[in-house]
Amino acid sequence: MIEPRVPSRIWLARSWARFWPILLLWLGIAAALWPLLALPAAFASLVGWLALRLPSPAELPRPRLWLVLGTLGATLGLLRFVVLEAVPGIVGGGRRAVEDQVVSRLRDVLFAQDAMRRGGWIDPDRDGIGSAAFLSELCGGEPLRGQPARETPVLHCGELETSALGPAARVGAYLYAVCLPLAAGGWSARSADALDEEAAERRFVAYAWPSGDTPFSSVYFIDEHENIRVGPAGPVRGEPPRCDAALMQQPWPAWRDKKPRVALPGDAPGGSPTAATSSDAVRVEPR
Repeated sequence: MIEPRVPSRIWLARSWARFWPILLLWLGIAAALWPLLALPAAFASLVGWLALRLPSPAELPRPRLWLVLGTLGATLGLLRFVVLEAVPGIVGGGRRAVEDQVVSRLRDVLFAQDAMRRGGWIDPDRDGIGSAAFLSELCGGEPLRGQPARETPVLHCGELETSALGPAARVGAYLYAVCLPLAAGGWSARSADALDEEAAERRFVAYAWPSGDTPFSSVYFIDEHENIRVGPAGPVRGEPPRCDAALMQQPWPAWRDKKPRVALPGDAPGGSPTAATSSDAVRVEPR
């Protein structure tokens, strides 16, 4: 007896019904090995279960076993993707956002110091070139060092608090402080110390360090040339760095390969400072 010829469409459908569970099995295995394939593998397995159509009950067990194994592989890959890719990505994204905020705040300090220098608001030697300011002077504290009173601060800091380094401003998870050069050498963040006002016309350093109740472990540095560097926090949580920490021999790499600027505001073309003019004295609000 001659069996009737099976139409090509039915033959292709039966062949595909036997073949696609094997594809899902291999896709699941690949997802278990390479977690980046987990999402498409999981989606394909879901579609496979919804579209499960087998030509006869006799052929059901083996293809279904392949589909089960493929789904298990996709599930394993999905778990590995969450642990190895998704969670670290979320945590890393949050850390990068905090880092960007810290560096932006340090740049605000830089812009405020630029305004102080151009405007000559702290000018003990009366040469028309302003000296850098302590944090309290930037943030609207009592006028010091011959600084005129201003209605609004150059830098909005909120309330200052005391730290081992000196007055510090807390913004989010970080504390900020400014250090100026001393007449006897070295640096200080305390306004009561005797400063080298001539050196302060061209030098200042600022730091941002994590407070003791945060999980962050990096300290950020900036100077008058916008050198932005990153260093490790101290062994004691919340402990501020020394004023010269980033100036010592220990490595403080540049933040994201940031290049410093060459000239300072108010410098002549050759790089030497010039006296402030009336146009220089316009106050610039930091970002």
